[in-house]
Amino acid sequence: MHRPQPRGYRFLVILAVAAVFSIVGCTAAVVGGVGTAYAYVTKGLPNPSDLATRPLAQVTQIYDRTGQVLLYEFYEERRIYVPLRDISEPMIRATLAAEDVNFRQHKGFDIQGLARAFLRNTRTGTIQGGGSTITQQLVKRTFLSDEQSYVRKLRELVLAVQVETLYPKDQILELYLNQVYYGNQAYGVEAAALSYFGKHARDLNLAEASVLAGLVQLPAQYDPVINPQAALRRQGEVLDVMERYDLATAEEVEEARTQAASFTYRQQETQIRSPHFAFFVKEQLQQRVNPEVLRSGLKVITTLDVEMQDRAQDIVRRRVNELRPQRVNNGSLVAINPKSGEILTMVGSYDYYNKAIDGQVNVATATRQPGSSFKPFTYAAAFATKKWSPASTVTDLPISRPDLTSRTGRYVPVNYDGKFHGTVTLRSALANSYNIPALLVQEAVGTKEIIRTARTLGVTTELPEVASLTLGAGVVRLLDMTSAYGVFANNGQRIEPTPFLKITDSTGRVVYELKEARGEQVLQPEVAYQIADILADNSARRPMFGNVLDLAGGRTAAVKTGTTNDYKDSLTIGFTPSLVVGTWVGNTDNSAMLQVAGSLGAGYVWKEFMDSTLKGQPNETFVPPPGAVRVRTCGIVDIVLAGTSPGCGIGTGSYTVTRVGTGAPARALPARPAPRPTPVLPPG
Repeated sequence: MHRPQPRGYRFLVILAVAAVFSIVGCTAAVVGGVGTAYAYVTKGLPNPSDLATRPLAQVTQIYDRTGQVLLYEFYEERRIYVPLRDISEPMIRATLAAEDVNFRQHKGFDIQGLARAFLRNTRTGTIQGGGSTITQQLVKRTFLSDEQSYVRKLRELVLAVQVETLYPKDQILELYLNQVYYGNQAYGVEAAALSYFGKHARDLNLAEASVLAGLVQLPAQYDPVINPQAALRRQGEVLDVMERYDLATAEEVEEARTQAASFTYRQQETQIRSPHFAFFVKEQLQQRVNPEVLRSGLKVITTLDVEMQDRAQDIVRRRVNELRPQRVNNGSLVAINPKSGEILTMVGSYDYYNKAIDGQVNVATATRQPGSSFKPFTYAAAFATKKWSPASTVTDLPISRPDLTSRTGRYVPVNYDGKFHGTVTLRSALANSYNIPALLVQEAVGTKEIIRTARTLGVTTELPEVASLTLGAGVVRLLDMTSAYGVFANNGQRIEPTPFLKITDSTGRVVYELKEARGEQVLQPEVAYQIADILADNSARRPMFGNVLDLAGGRTAAVKTGTTNDYKDSLTIGFTPSLVVGTWVGNTDNSAMLQVAGSLGAGYVWKEFMDSTLKGQPNETFVPPPGAVRVRTCGIVDIVLAGTSPGCGIGTGSYTVTRVGTGAPARALPARPAPRPTPVLPPG
């Protein structure tokens, strides 16, 4: 609501208009029509009550999870609003000396200043401005254009008087100091102090303050970075006025001159730390936050663990360097807390600034083929829809399928080791990443169901309905895959990955804060546990992988590798209950590596990162959901629901039921004929 104007306000405005007319030499008849001129000038003026509420473009700053490490900032105008109490007294005094020494006394305009400006404009024959008080400069920047005309000047005067009647002097000064331009993309005194001196406005001394105050008049001409001598001359002028008007003592002025002569000014650059993550956060903000809110200046506390990020980047670089003889130039790593969805680490490439490898491409969010790292989705669908268990069996023998895209018209898949393994359990098939069993399970479950499962777990890319989908025929994002594996780690609960912990606006008001995550149950807990238990079974995968992926000290972790047929992508994704990590190595241009398998490429990155990150922490094991029991039957360990009868291969036998994790039999069941193994899938 527009506040009522105090008594004498109209008189002041008319006096201002009359003063300008008299200064520019109008006739008595014109001066006699001041009232008419007043009506003309004030028609359609902006509401001065809006001055303090009009949004200013400010810097949005992105920090790590501690709120102490600045990762990146972006802006339309590089401005960081600070209250007057956070601006040093020398800066306030220097500003008054440079721009408006009578600021505390006038009511919005200065007659003497206007007269000096008029004489200067008359001598040059042009309207060059000048004579403006701090209040006039503020209303011009906020409400008016840069048009050089007497009508615009009159409107400026009227608004200045209005503002002076509505706002106290300190508030006007605060608004001015936060809006004025100091050059080098620095708007407002806080941004200027940080840009030129690397310190906050509250810490500016007289030498620094007098340099900054002198920039406002002509920021480009007095730019201390490119023209330090001009800046020093202008500083001297400001200091002279300060001494003349008792705003600084002679001793203080002399000391300020001496200090400024030895200044080395910072060239303002946009600092970027962890650039792939920083730009990912910026993109997420632009998608989620109203543009007007975004430009008003936000402080964004992210989920990034800087120590973990630096360690991950170092590991990726070292492993890629080791693999260069095998034609590898890039790597990526994503780490997420599966319980909260917090993205702890995002290494997007070997080196963001390396143009030779297109380092600015964020491989963590780019699409790549997953290879066999897609197989857990296939087995999860089988356990969920077919009620099969890890001890169910499948045949691993040669198969052939029609394929019109093939030269022979047939699709004849083989295993990574080129061998066939006969009848195997699903536990063994997944742990050793056998291809033919995975294809047969996909056929039995249905490709559409597997796509649905992957989508539910968090894979967002389009997946093709092809026979080789389970072997990684589609394309995925490493970030999606890492998050999807987090469902297995989190008892079947899906929590959307997030880079945000807390967002506040320029006033400190909380815009967003990450609360305790509430996941969506997208997979039965027992199915999630079955997948985790298989992938954490070191002995089950040793026939194919040996102990390459085993963590130090016998620590528990589930892990799966992926390798594309042409060695374009090497992936490893694995997890503990509290940390899920996805790694990739390859080439940015998608060219083939020289036989770098998932376990030997990305696997080393994953293992080293997990070992170093988890070192010294208690070992976490996967806690079974209620009702899950471990069964040993015919020498095979299986996980089923209590009360069900697992298969134990062909023939008869007995089995004991053991609660998972107890290691002791709950009770021995009598011998009975074993049910037919489920499934026994013959070769096609």
